[in-house]
Amino acid sequence: MSLREVLEQHAIYLPDDMLEALLIHRKKQEGRKVQLRLLSEQELAESIEWMAQIEVFKHIVPLWTDDHSNYVGLYAEGPLAYRLCYINHEETDLSPVYRNAASLIAELGQNPVQDWDQLHKDYPSGGDISAKQLTEDIRCKNELQAILEKDSSMEDDVRCQLLYSLMAITPVSEVDSLLLYVDDEDMYVQERACMLLGHHGYEPATELLKEVVKHGSPNGKLAARKALSMIRAKQMDMRIKKTNQPHIAHMDGIER
Repeated sequence: MSLREVLEQHAIYLPDDMLEALLIHRKKQEGRKVQLRLLSEQELAESIEWMAQIEVFKHIVPLWTDDHSNYVGLYAEGPLAYRLCYINHEETDLSPVYRNAASLIAELGQNPVQDWDQLHKDYPSGGDISAKQLTEDIRCKNELQAILEKDSSMEDDVRCQLLYSLMAITPVSEVDSLLLYVDDEDMYVQERACMLLGHHGYEPATELLKEVVKHGSPNGKLAARKALSMIRAKQMDMRIKKTNQPHIAHMDGIER
């Protein structure tokens, strides 16, 4: 049974160009040492069946594995359609890490033997994304927000994963929207919001993070401390770059 047939058997339909890219990728992996390999058709069918029984996984197709019970899955539908997430057997975090299969395939082509943590990821994104990517991320963010607002009775783990995804795709230009989740009642959501504010070096969050250090959940307190350290480090980097800028200009022979 082909890859396409396995997917169609489970009512999963991917674009033709994506399927073609996956098949080419599989051929290139044959006989090579890789850290992430595409699942065989049989493995794919079995994985789809067991994941479909778990609510948070129901829109995800596992495509790659490291052969240590970890997978890279593709969202087959919904606001996150065609983005990729990492399925860790120890801790569930289904937020997107790659915009599409082509992005991961390109990264694996350059770094076939690197561990997952060493690979360059698309999310959380920096300020260097294109206008089209920015528009797509904002649209996805708004759609996820609408789902969360529409269903106030969803299970806690489903809500948590949706918020993980929403926060992960939030572009730098809208990072202030993450402040809403710093005092969330779910300590995992609070933890993630703090960490992402630190990742983006969002200085206006400093006082709020200090309050979390004092009064937040156990997870939130630790994350807030780390976030404050990350923000201070980014501030220091900016000062150093600003201090060195005239010197660099002089060395380059540029008059200021």
